[in-house]
Amino acid sequence: MATTSKSAPIMVHRRNDSKYAQIDLWNRITGDTPLSSSPSTTKSFLLNDRHPLSHSVPVSPRHSEVLSPKIEDVKGAKETEVVVPKNEHPVPRYAAAQYGRTLHHPKLNQPTLEQEAGHLMMLAGNRLLNYSAREGNREEHCGVDDKGQYHEDLVSKLSKALLLGSSNGNLHEMSKDNSNDDNFSSPTSTLFFPDATFLNEPDESNPAHQNVDAFLGTCGLTSDELQQHTQQFPEMAPLQTYDFSKNQTYGELEPQTPSHSFVVCSDTQLGISSKNREWETELEYSRRAIRMINAMDPPPRFVCVCGDLIDMEYTFEERKGYKDGFGSKEECDAVQDRQNEDFQEVWSHLREDVAICCLCGNHDVGNRPTPTSIQRYKDAFGDEYLAFWVNGTYNIVLNNVLFVDPSGAREIFDKQLVWLEDRLKYAQEHDAKMIFVFGHHPWFLYDENETPEDLHGLSPYPEEWQDPSHPIDKDTGFFDAYFSIPKGYRDLALALFKKYGVNASFCGHFHQNVISKTKWGMDNIITAPLSVVFESSGKPQQHEENGRGIRIVNVELRPEQGGDLNASRGRIPSKQVRSGGTISHYFLPLQS
Repeated sequence: MATTSKSAPIMVHRRNDSKYAQIDLWNRITGDTPLSSSPSTTKSFLLNDRHPLSHSVPVSPRHSEVLSPKIEDVKGAKETEVVVPKNEHPVPRYAAAQYGRTLHHPKLNQPTLEQEAGHLMMLAGNRLLNYSAREGNREEHCGVDDKGQYHEDLVSKLSKALLLGSSNGNLHEMSKDNSNDDNFSSPTSTLFFPDATFLNEPDESNPAHQNVDAFLGTCGLTSDELQQHTQQFPEMAPLQTYDFSKNQTYGELEPQTPSHSFVVCSDTQLGISSKNREWETELEYSRRAIRMINAMDPPPRFVCVCGDLIDMEYTFEERKGYKDGFGSKEECDAVQDRQNEDFQEVWSHLREDVAICCLCGNHDVGNRPTPTSIQRYKDAFGDEYLAFWVNGTYNIVLNNVLFVDPSGAREIFDKQLVWLEDRLKYAQEHDAKMIFVFGHHPWFLYDENETPEDLHGLSPYPEEWQDPSHPIDKDTGFFDAYFSIPKGYRDLALALFKKYGVNASFCGHFHQNVISKTKWGMDNIITAPLSVVFESSGKPQQHEENGRGIRIVNVELRPEQGGDLNASRGRIPSKQVRSGGTISHYFLPLQS
């Protein structure tokens, strides 16, 4: 590996199809599929060297911004420095925690680049061991006479496949000696070896970038497994070994406990009940929610506030002609700033060992977000979309206000969509136990294929807006169609969620509890607000009460089980989601 200075970018070459390539390899070995070659696609990322943080939370270069999805576009790219925002809280919060497209907190150790590389190697080794175990059962049924020769041929074949997948030039001669296996594919796309063209000098201290020959035969085995492997097949003993010590960890990439919990709340929306004349009412709802969360034992790993943190966003007043007492954009912006500050002050009382992740809603960035409105949000709360690991599960936070109307920030919308698929691929490569997505807008209310013509419900205006001198007609309010993402943009997201087996989506915006599910099994969970409550006339009967409160989500993981349900074929069945665990959740109303 090249010795780099802190100012030098590190170019990492990675295969996109790592999981499928390895599954395909296993199938080819067992003869379950015809032998055929399929070239792998590549993608390059420009990753900055790690920057030290004042609060001792490691920055993962893997979560740095993707500068370009194409190799040729990276040529001549300049390093973009990761600026660590100033943090005025005992633990990182808001903009000091949400940067680099991930969430930073001392209790949520996000993996470094080296840990991610080692994790891919470990997974490759585990799959090889599992395959060998299956073959052991297979030989009993097939009546294999010479088991020693059977295993020797198998290991030889696997090792050759590993070699043929490397970029070493001297391997071409090896393939000539075994012409019968020329079409045998390689699983090395899972092993995270940098391409030789990006390396200048070997770095023996970094096992993630050792020569592939040194790795041959170990396939990510632990030291004990490697010793057993060497004793059984001495002729296959490697010259060097990659030693995974038993105490080696991968941060939150791997489960730390068999279960964990997190909390979802939404629409704190400071100022909504009084139309922004005061917001102490909503602040008190947040204080009550925080007291409930702080009393949880064991504590949740994180809290996600699903958008509409505050109510004031100038375009809503502009659309009304500034007739509600706010005379200009500047006046509205000043109110928004004060609401943001008050939100942050109150939520800073959340216990320090619990992370908080805030995402934007339409009242934070407008119904038609623009680069200016999004930057304004980022200045206060940090990245508007990001992803982070918790206990082996992957959590993706989106600015899905852009999926309602991307016309004001088309470039940001496109960039986020590319990022989303990259994160989903990344989670699959690392065998995420489960994948959760968080946004403000529901992707749908009741059915994934619903259109505005299907939505006939109405949520009357809330009681807090009633003026005795000017009663509001109960037949006026918000139509259900206002709350659902347009189907064209919805389908873009749901297609990705289905492809990668997303387990659940959490959102707000509807100001009431609604639980629904896609036909392929993803839970669509809408959580009631910490502000004014709506009640739609078109809502199907629900099994939980409506009102102000928080949602507690319990995650139970299945031991020694990866996320992919159908690992033998490398795809997730059309009506199932990732199988690494289950969730249970319930809505807890605010207490007095």
